[in-house]
Amino acid sequence: MKHRTILAGCIALTATAFAQTPTAPAPKAHAVINGDFAKFTAVENLWDGIDAQGVLAGNPLGAYAVTESGKIGSLQMPVTVHFTDMNGDKLRDIVSCDPSGIVRVHFNSGTPTEPKFTHAEIVPIFPPQVAKEERGNRRGYATWPHSIPKLTLFDWQKRGTPDLVFGNYVGDVCMVRNTGNSSAPVFPQPAKYANVRVPVGGKQWGNLFAPCVYDWNKDGKPDLLIGEGSYSANAVFVLLNQSSGSEPKYTDDQRHYLCYGDGREQLVPTVADINGDGEPDVIVGDRLGTVGAYMNPGKWKPGTELPLEQMFTFGDAKNVGTGVAPHACDYNGDGLIDLLLGKANGRIAVALNIGTATEPKFGPAVDIKGVNLWSNDIRHPAGWTVDAGSTRGNLYAYTSVQETTGPGGGKVLKSGFFPSPNKFIKMVPLMVDGVDSIDFFRYSWDQWYPTAAGYGGSGRVTNSFIIRQTLTPLKVGGNYTLSFAMKGGGMRDAQATVAYLGANENSPTKFTPSGRGVKAVKDENHEELYETEKFSNSPQWKTVKKTFTVHFRDRNIKSLEATTLAILEFRFELEQYLGSCEIADVQLKLDGK
Repeated sequence: MKHRTILAGCIALTATAFAQTPTAPAPKAHAVINGDFAKFTAVENLWDGIDAQGVLAGNPLGAYAVTESGKIGSLQMPVTVHFTDMNGDKLRDIVSCDPSGIVRVHFNSGTPTEPKFTHAEIVPIFPPQVAKEERGNRRGYATWPHSIPKLTLFDWQKRGTPDLVFGNYVGDVCMVRNTGNSSAPVFPQPAKYANVRVPVGGKQWGNLFAPCVYDWNKDGKPDLLIGEGSYSANAVFVLLNQSSGSEPKYTDDQRHYLCYGDGREQLVPTVADINGDGEPDVIVGDRLGTVGAYMNPGKWKPGTELPLEQMFTFGDAKNVGTGVAPHACDYNGDGLIDLLLGKANGRIAVALNIGTATEPKFGPAVDIKGVNLWSNDIRHPAGWTVDAGSTRGNLYAYTSVQETTGPGGGKVLKSGFFPSPNKFIKMVPLMVDGVDSIDFFRYSWDQWYPTAAGYGGSGRVTNSFIIRQTLTPLKVGGNYTLSFAMKGGGMRDAQATVAYLGANENSPTKFTPSGRGVKAVKDENHEELYETEKFSNSPQWKTVKKTFTVHFRDRNIKSLEATTLAILEFRFELEQYLGSCEIADVQLKLDGK
């Protein structure tokens, strides 16, 4: 048994409202609900890059930003897209990066004039935790640790092998070199974040960067256009490359405003000659789904602002309905500039140019169809929270209720990996170091609350899996038996834990006015205890049992009739793309009941 006792003499918080820690209801004989996994909720399986309607798609995700109400909250971010040949077959492919950090390539199996796509191959790189040494922190999903990557590609080495370039939430630009060849791209995971970070100035000057690489001042060196996404002061900047060699160099004194947002936000730029005058123009998408063109009059000099001269329509629509990340390209080989569109709902669309080379006009934004490789949804068990590591780069991983039954007759909850469909891109294990920290219960707003699997696993190693349930209160002094059936292989550090918390106020919380809110001074004792049982690889079903007595050591908590909170957790690591763990018939019984 592990335990942690904290004697809180004074816990002071300032807030506008507080919720008292609720009194635990009477314990029940069976503390686990849905232990047979009979109830579940289906969620879309997007590992193949195709949604349930057969549309090319990635995982939608929100970022910590200013919302339309003016308050800071979660704002949906678009998938970013690029159109380039990734396998040397003279057909351009769709490369995308969704805001959760999954990089996909939909290889083109059609023709130069009629692109065709099936499922995606995943690039074994994870921009939010791109380096092996990048440990998780506790800043939350919005910024943890370099979240919401926005991708572009550029052949920096002029080898016919496009490199990955991406901006992120914290205001960095990174580049992962393509060390493969024209028919098989390879993006090796760097050992250190500093190895791929491209300096864009002395200090952080923005966030939610959306980069585009282009030789803007025509000096033969690739420059950076960056759409900056902080609050309402959005703009597109150009960073002129000061390097005399193969490595780019960008400095604060050569960063210039290029396109002012003027109220448009979350700007994502792409470059194309819209009016056929031979000068590069800037096409910009925004959070409202509108796309506009900032026209280049020519003879550009630092300090020259490009005017916003045209807002595009898509058929009869003024926008695409969600936040949008455009990429200018000739999608259908007719010599006209079309727009490939990544949307905040996760989908990828295209708007074809039905105008001319000097007067573009776009048709409706049409979602691009593919072929669904895995039509079955992932099924999350009701009453449980699961974390298969997708926010840590655990590619093709899942935790899902199966159709099969366990030895006790209930459904089976299986964790593992979908078989990689990669043909052109080699699927190699991706690993980022984690922190094995204890995080079952948190205290906030004068209240204890349980930590769900996603938060409890946020800082762990890439290939770890977490399954949790908040239990009904446990009887203090009661003898309990935890039992479950399991089988699996490729596991390590597998264990089941019952964690429980007792919290007791020595005297009532005092509330006094403090500024615009109130100040709470709480005199409380609380204690956390952990009952853990390890389990290991087994090709056949095996029953695991753990018997323990619920009790507290602190004298001020012993008087509690029931635990304040309790959690059951299964956690383990699986060999990537090979390991699996199946769990069934989970019970936690009070002896004699």
